[in-house]
Amino acid sequence: FPNPTTNYLNISLEGINKVDITILDLQGKVILQNLGVLNNEQINLSSYIAGNYIVKITTPFGIEEIQVTKY
Repeated sequence: FPNPTTNYLNISLEGINKVDITILDLQGKVILQNLGVLNNEQINLSSYIAGNYIVKITTPFGIEEIQVTKY
């Protein structure tokens, strides 16, 4: 969160110590990968152009994908 965002994406984890975050453009190209992201960590998106991205969150319990809009 927040979604939409301007520069930073905040990671809020519930009951999980750390996750792997992969950000992809809508064509599926990986533009950012952070391994071992901790609770309340921020991911800086300021260097990426405005648009829609897929945030892929990998946990020990599975994978979740969320679409995020950057202004």
